[in-house]
Amino acid sequence: MAKSRESSLARMISQMQKAFAREAERPRPAAAKPSGSGERQFLQLKITLKGISPPIWRRFVVPNDFTLDQLHGCLQIIMGWSNYHLYEFIVGGKRNGTYYSAPSSDDMEDIFGGFDDYGSENADDYDLNFLSKKGMKFLYIYDMGDSWEHEIVVENANYEYSGDLPVFVLDGKRNCPPEDCGGSWGYANLLEALADRKHPEHRDMKEWIGKFDPEEFDLNDCNAALASRFGTLRKKTAKKTAKKTTKKSSKKQ
Repeated sequence: MAKSRESSLARMISQMQKAFAREAERPRPAAAKPSGSGERQFLQLKITLKGISPPIWRRFVVPNDFTLDQLHGCLQIIMGWSNYHLYEFIVGGKRNGTYYSAPSSDDMEDIFGGFDDYGSENADDYDLNFLSKKGMKFLYIYDMGDSWEHEIVVENANYEYSGDLPVFVLDGKRNCPPEDCGGSWGYANLLEALADRKHPEHRDMKEWIGKFDPEEFDLNDCNAALASRFGTLRKKTAKKTAKKTTKKSSKKQ
């Protein structure tokens, strides 16, 4: 009897420890971060589009003070999507995880009735500071119709970097599927039709998609697009320095 109680207590303690661990590895509100002038920290992440073979993936670096909504903006460029649809992040797994979606909009209100009904947190209120360990994983879902599911893995939680770009891609393979092609199954059918001139859908698919190379990925073009969207770190530093100089000169006068 005593052993049974001890076993039950041990299981309960183990479950509580796991629950606390899961909670510690979930995003915290960005406003809750301690203010300070510490150096910016960077993460090396790998994103892989699930359900596609050979895999479509990118390895990239992003600052951990970016919000989840900013990360979404990065991923649209990094993967090659066009930002036509809704998205969500799932941290902690589909069964027990927390969902983070785009800031509320008229479209979101019409479709889901707002965040309260949908049960999703505002992705712009949470940053990436929770990604503190190598191997941590979470999901990024884009387009609730086609349901493109991506897995994101932390490869380095403290990437050493002193360059100019706040976010950039290190490596990647294969082209992003076209928007609205029907998810992973539709994309497989598209590639099959394009590769076979005798396929009953070959002509229609060719006319719809035009020129498309499933193996194409240009690292330089991708990083140029990221730089255009998010700027450079030096420009921000230069603006701050200019403001300080202006304040000092005005005080002297």
